[in-house]
Amino acid sequence: MFTFWMVALFMLIGSLLPNIVKWSTDFIFKVTDEEKRIREEFKELRKELAGISAVDEFARYARTQRKMNKLDEQIQALGQSRMDDRESIKWKFTKTIQIINGAVLVYLAVTQRYEPVLTGLSDWFWPLNIVLSYPTGIEGALSIVFWLFICNNACRALIK
Repeated sequence: MFTFWMVALFMLIGSLLPNIVKWSTDFIFKVTDEEKRIREEFKELRKELAGISAVDEFARYARTQRKMNKLDEQIQALGQSRMDDRESIKWKFTKTIQIINGAVLVYLAVTQRYEPVLTGLSDWFWPLNIVLSYPTGIEGALSIVFWLFICNNACRALIK
């Protein structure tokens, strides 16, 4: 029964991992106060620019436009830096957990391949008994190979 729950748990973790990592990195890498301040200043300059006539007050209009361009570059740089850091951490964390998860599942599959995950299924899946119990050789048993397959498909279907 231990193998039954361990495989189910690790498959669920593997399926939910991208969503968990995305949520946590979005929470950690929020927009900074400086970026919020610059965005507010940009909005104010846009309102100010809308009230200025480009023909009548060209110098003031051009000055405001240059300030807006400078602030836009700062916003882009801060946002890109934040996004790069977030994606880097997300990728590293996801790959690390996937490697650990995969290693644990391979270890369980190799060490528990001759042990049945579930027994007593002889009447339930009559034509497939031999296939479902493949490496164990016990009739009416469910092997870890097929339990991994079942859990993988079930978890992927639940996530969609």
